[in-house]
Amino acid sequence: MGRLKHLVLVGANLLAQGHTDFDSWSEKMIQEFGTGIEPYLEDIMMNSQELHGPYSDNKSVQPAKKGRHLFMAKNVLVVDDEPNIVLSLKFLITQEGFEVRTAGSGEEALQALAEQVPDLILLDVMMPKPDGYEVCQKIRATPEWKDIPVIMLTAKGRDVEKEKGFAMGADDYITKPFSTKELVSKVLDILKGK
Repeated sequence: MGRLKHLVLVGANLLAQGHTDFDSWSEKMIQEFGTGIEPYLEDIMMNSQELHGPYSDNKSVQPAKKGRHLFMAKNVLVVDDEPNIVLSLKFLITQEGFEVRTAGSGEEALQALAEQVPDLILLDVMMPKPDGYEVCQKIRATPEWKDIPVIMLTAKGRDVEKEKGFAMGADDYITKPFSTKELVSKVLDILKGK
């Protein structure tokens, strides 16, 4: 998450320096961070534009994909400390046209919620400080967050854990290992029903 914030800050700085067309901006970002960031450039630019507000309305700043209005996309917060799960979920959900933010701990999840309220949260149970149960409980206890759908993800599949998840306010509960396509299908059902 720290790296993502750094990428967004550098992206916003490039916008401020006048690299306001997508090709020029992307070229500078790739020079700075390498070709590994290419699949994420649109998301990084979108977040950089939001950070550096005056440029978000600039008509010369157009992401490579046309026809997808990035600023109107529904927002999913993926909270998990396993990078492989986060990357695969981010990729699949983004492919469906939704904005995806990520957090690697309960603390980061609460910070992300304070910054922007998502339309849906995928929340891992076993995480550092605080765990998923506590985060879910805080979400339900906070008036502006209490109606956000929460799908809990866990390696613990016993009925006791599921009951605890539902008692804390989870809307659904998926046991790891899970089919990412099945999970994305659940996400689509919830978001398209909103």
